Amino acid sequence: MTKRPITAEDLVKFKFVGDPVVSPTKDKVAYVLTHVDKEKDGYYSYIYITDLKGNGRQFTSHYSKDSLVKDTAPKWSPDGKNLAFRSNRTGKNQVWLLPTDGGEAVQLTDVKQGIGDFVWSPDGKQLAVTIRGELKLSTDKEDEKKEESDVKVITRLRYKGDGVGIYNDDRTHVYLFDLDTKEYTKVTEGDHNFGQPRFTPDGKNLFYIGTKAEDKEWGYLPAIWKYEIASKEETLFYQGNGYLMAPSFSSDGKWLAVAGHDRGERSQGNANVLLFSVETGELKNLTNKFDYTANNLVGVDAKYDSAELRLIWDAANTHIYFIATVSGDCQLFKVNLEGQVSDALSPSVANVTSYDIVNDDQAVLVLGTPHSTGDLVTQDLTNVKHVEKLTDWNAELYKEVHLSTPENFHYKSTDGWDIEGWIMKPYGYEEGKKYPMILQIHGGPATAYGNGLHHEMQLMASKGYVVLYTNPRGSHGYGHDFVNAVIGDYGGMDYEDIMAGVDYALANFNYIDNEQLFVTGGSYGGFMTNVIVTRTDRFKAAVTQRSICNWHSFYGTSDIGFFFTEWQHGHADLWDDVEKLLKVSPLTYARDVKTPTLILHSEQDLRCPMEQAEQWYVALKRLGVETKLVRFPDENHDLSRSGKPKHRLERLQHLIGWFDDRL
Repeated sequence: MTKRPITAEDLVKFKFVGDPVVSPTKDKVAYVLTHVDKEKDGYYSYIYITDLKGNGRQFTSHYSKDSLVKDTAPKWSPDGKNLAFRSNRTGKNQVWLLPTDGGEAVQLTDVKQGIGDFVWSPDGKQLAVTIRGELKLSTDKEDEKKEESDVKVITRLRYKGDGVGIYNDDRTHVYLFDLDTKEYTKVTEGDHNFGQPRFTPDGKNLFYIGTKAEDKEWGYLPAIWKYEIASKEETLFYQGNGYLMAPSFSSDGKWLAVAGHDRGERSQGNANVLLFSVETGELKNLTNKFDYTANNLVGVDAKYDSAELRLIWDAANTHIYFIATVSGDCQLFKVNLEGQVSDALSPSVANVTSYDIVNDDQAVLVLGTPHSTGDLVTQDLTNVKHVEKLTDWNAELYKEVHLSTPENFHYKSTDGWDIEGWIMKPYGYEEGKKYPMILQIHGGPATAYGNGLHHEMQLMASKGYVVLYTNPRGSHGYGHDFVNAVIGDYGGMDYEDIMAGVDYALANFNYIDNEQLFVTGGSYGGFMTNVIVTRTDRFKAAVTQRSICNWHSFYGTSDIGFFFTEWQHGHADLWDDVEKLLKVSPLTYARDVKTPTLILHSEQDLRCPMEQAEQWYVALKRLGVETKLVRFPDENHDLSRSGKPKHRLERLQHLIGWFDDRL
């Protein structure tokens, strides 16, 4: 072979493209390029600009020897003469402005706690921004410096979040920021969170999303609010009954499109494109007959695209563009105001992580594939096969390393349901030879494996393993009923789906050594790994990552435990259904485990807390199972995708080393 096998260290060589935004003049695209810095053990990013032929240049640049600068969220001014972006170059995220014809970046905001969301007003004179807590300017002088206590007093049911930590009492509010006077006008009030501000096209009103419900902690149901800028009057536009995201106005101001659903907070079913009449408030679900979710839920570890979900109108205000997860793909679609959804407008065996529309004939996509982390391309909207690259940031690395090509297949589960899977041959594959196999199980469960570049799986293949991965029921991309089939049946038919996939692979791919099978998974996949080793000894070793072993304790220790547990286990009550929760907890069956098990877990994981790993480790160790617990300090649930590079590399060493030692 002319190409070398991919290594763990190659992870830090990737560059990641994201968040493309087309200029108002429709001839340029701004996007974010993220780099990995192994020495500083983190990530940094700058804004780049390219024309539609791929002639590009770096637009922002700011080096700091002490910190990692992230320039993100590019947003063109309405006249196209300036580009605003968010940057942490002064310590906190602020909005900066840079003329598109060159010059120095100017800091616009100077808020002590930093800026969250921001959007331009149609006349380019104001920004709507979100700020957590009461406005504090860096120029404000405190009369006296109070010694702040590090004691945390908790009074809320929702008081922590993975990747965020413990909340204080500050809420996120919307402000108007005047670019000339540098003055802030507070828009929202009260003990509530608001976000996703959007100006109406005439600039007279501001819409945003949040809730004022008294019971905002148990059943969070956001609403859409309308704020008249001249009178400063706020009115309720729509009280939702499910999550609402990505509000987008038609250019004539008559319509508001939103992604979401009306099935309450506890629903993992499809997100739809919802359409509101701005005049009457009348709601229409445009994609209720399109049985896929309007979002990208294809999980990979080689991605760093921070763009928000988008709904984009066409020029005539007759169609709305959106992306949807379909089987293992995420593709671009459009829907008209009567609810007719187009065929896919972007290729299959591919993964659109973010996009923008140039005109009715052309879009720009960040398009990932099993052999690409995702580059910026132009997509001919009249010919799905006509795709042209604008960037190729990892070309040299791709020329150097061998990437296995996943083979797609479908099989029947034990009850006849159709399940999709993929298998990857190892590096240096030789006909007639037998190879060990690693079964991978995704998290969620309402996510999906699919057609993106997964570095971890490629690394396993480079080490001589066959890699098998499937989308059992509970995965997105196969319809509302499929994704909800796991609810109340964890470790039931989802287990059958996964194990039927193993049986199918052994029966149909004769290069697998069925005496050398291994299993791993993270989050829900870690839970299923724990389930598997309590039921079968057919795997020589297991690695369970950020897993769950005890649903009863998970209820009170996870940031989502108190509602997720009840919802996912068929309204299981903490007090009345103790036996039900223990019945679906792998910890209950720890005596049945014989498989050598490595436990990988982050100490700051608030989604699947560290106590889950500790319980599983102590149980297995006490019972004499060969086991090891590896704890990653200062990491959260997202370690494998956005953790510190050095920790990510060490995680891979432990993961594959555990299997290698048992070959």
